[in-house]
Amino acid sequence: MASLPAPAVHRRVLPNGLEVLLAPRPASPVVSVWLWYRVGSKNEAPGTTGAAHWLEHMLFKGSRRYRVGEIDRKIVEVGGILNAFTDTDFTAYFATVPRDHAAAPLDIEADRMTGATIPSEEIDRERSVVLSEREGNENHPVFRVEEEIYSLAFREHPYRWDALGSVQDIRGMAREALYGFYRRYYGPPNGTLVVVGGFELPAMVREVERRFGPIRAKVSDPQLRAVEPKQRGERRSSIQGPGSTPIVRIAWKAPAVSDPKASALLLLDLYLGGENALYPTGGFRGARDHPTARLYQALVDRGLAVRAGSDWPPRVHPGLFSLFAQASPGVPGDRLESALLSESERLTRGLLGPAELRRLKERLVRGASLAWEGSTRSAFRLGFFRSLGDLRWDRSIFERALRLRPEDLRETARELFQGPARTVVRYEVDPPSPASRPRRKGGRKRP
Repeated sequence: MASLPAPAVHRRVLPNGLEVLLAPRPASPVVSVWLWYRVGSKNEAPGTTGAAHWLEHMLFKGSRRYRVGEIDRKIVEVGGILNAFTDTDFTAYFATVPRDHAAAPLDIEADRMTGATIPSEEIDRERSVVLSEREGNENHPVFRVEEEIYSLAFREHPYRWDALGSVQDIRGMAREALYGFYRRYYGPPNGTLVVVGGFELPAMVREVERRFGPIRAKVSDPQLRAVEPKQRGERRSSIQGPGSTPIVRIAWKAPAVSDPKASALLLLDLYLGGENALYPTGGFRGARDHPTARLYQALVDRGLAVRAGSDWPPRVHPGLFSLFAQASPGVPGDRLESALLSESERLTRGLLGPAELRRLKERLVRGASLAWEGSTRSAFRLGFFRSLGDLRWDRSIFERALRLRPEDLRETARELFQGPARTVVRYEVDPPSPASRPRRKGGRKRP
């Protein structure tokens, strides 16, 4: 059986609660430093949605030792790269620098863990940036459909809102709410520091302990106890806006990444859409159009859709498994929805055979090799699984997937796709305005 090419990891927990994962790669010319917080949009409340994402922006806007713009400048001037991102379950900050400059990102993360100033004038400036990001996404029908389907599928759980937050909450959020979110959750007990690359382990341990050891902060536990009530029947919505052709998205409630069925969901997603967030072959996020995937062949190759795929994002809590497609010109939404449901029903009948499953596993092995390629990807990988719950899940999900049989996937498909509890969102294109309709040429025909 194939194995994951993961590096050896040295784990320790500092007395203040900070978890530290160190993976030396002596030959690497770079060091990648990541700080993950197990805090995301799931920890927000109505009225403050978008706080986690906005706070991510603000941690680049000044701290005790770094003024506005200095964090970016300090990393870029040594030839490094840096970024950050917010999801439902976590927020992550990273920088990858030449190995001789690893002290720079360590110092930055230690300083802004509890020392971000979050000045009011910068909040006001960044408010327009966050609103612009939100409104820019709204221009894309795919974003509007995804947001609609989560808000419809979830009634109680905070997965029901997007990490960008609502426009109303972004406009109305004051500094007290944003700073309060920071003080409530940012501190050593909620963080995982990941360092991978060219360094000597004893020296790195000393650097980490010296910079992060003195930090003290009382923080709230980000773990949620909210449980989404069972969905009893179909939920359906139709939205309308500018675009080229209709879009259909169908979603079913799916187990969390900690569930033993995660391995089967991974392979079903890989089979239907050609890509999966756990083992992306196109980078951290992965490409979404795969000519070898089942939905592409069934819908795009047959002229029903211009794009089609599936999506199972791994989540700490139960989330969604969805199928989506954008219609080819002239294809109505009803036909597209019927085609997507036909493919889900096909899997419940066990029409995925041994040869197809073998090819899926081969792709999975290739994806796993790419996932651990280089220091930056490896550091991402360690922090990603730890933030979802447990480092060991990476190996257990992978190895379990390689042992699955066609009948295992059939049973998981039946549990997932059968029954009335699905959520459907249709995006219909605005009819052309009278001014935009083509004018008829000429008058009455001459005999």
